[in-house]
Amino acid sequence: MENVTELKVKSNSILPSVEPVSRSSATGAAIILAVIVALAAFEVLPRTVAVWMVWLMAFLAVLAIVTRSVQAIHISLFSLLWIGLPFVFPVLHFYPLTLLVPLVVYCVVAASFPSLRNSLRWLRAGKLNSYVLVLVFATAIVSGLSLVGWCLLLKPDISSHLAQMPKLSVWALPFVAVGFAMLNAAMEEFVFRGIVMQSLDSAVGAGYASITIQAISFGLFHYVAGFPNGALGLVMVCVFGFMLGMLRRRSEGLLAAWMAHVLADVVIFSILATIIVGG
Repeated sequence: MENVTELKVKSNSILPSVEPVSRSSATGAAIILAVIVALAAFEVLPRTVAVWMVWLMAFLAVLAIVTRSVQAIHISLFSLLWIGLPFVFPVLHFYPLTLLVPLVVYCVVAASFPSLRNSLRWLRAGKLNSYVLVLVFATAIVSGLSLVGWCLLLKPDISSHLAQMPKLSVWALPFVAVGFAMLNAAMEEFVFRGIVMQSLDSAVGAGYASITIQAISFGLFHYVAGFPNGALGLVMVCVFGFMLGMLRRRSEGLLAAWMAHVLADVVIFSILATIIVGG
């Protein structure tokens, strides 16, 4: 059973105003961490081996339900949908369905059960004061310059990303860029700064450990086919994920992190569009 003690951070802490979330029992915390490890393995293992992660995730989801560990149910349920549904419906291997459909199904299920619905503490906009806005734009500038530098200095193979670019007129590209950035950022923020980070707050406390682990998970998600990818890309995305986690904590919601993420994704789309138009 969940321990209902709320996590709070003192007002003079470097991580103030953490939204309250019930602290998991030892069993619940262990399930949450096991799910995070399984997700990490799923992202880097060959798909022939990764299919076994689906069965492991199903077992963890059942264990979370049996032990009535609410936060463990959240992350194990979503993770099972995320990695399991594409094996049942192959069309879900394609972007953006691979994240969008599991998120929609998860939200419908969570909204159907009061204990899950009432524990969705991450689903809030948060505040946007002048200090938070400065952090948003600073994060966007650092990430944008890093992305441009990664392309110009390393000249990575981004042919797979270019192949996914829509064949559109030049005038339509800015509108598509904004639409892509808003949707992609929303999905990834809901997952990593939402579901994953709240579960980690419950398991290890609402401090730097939670922010760091979700950032590593975010980086591994981009390791194989993300932009940027590879070893250096992993480090870059982990740093970006850490900055977004800090934004979420400082603003007490997802809006600020989403805004910074949107701006970074616009830079990615612009880089790809520039190459296509210039080529």
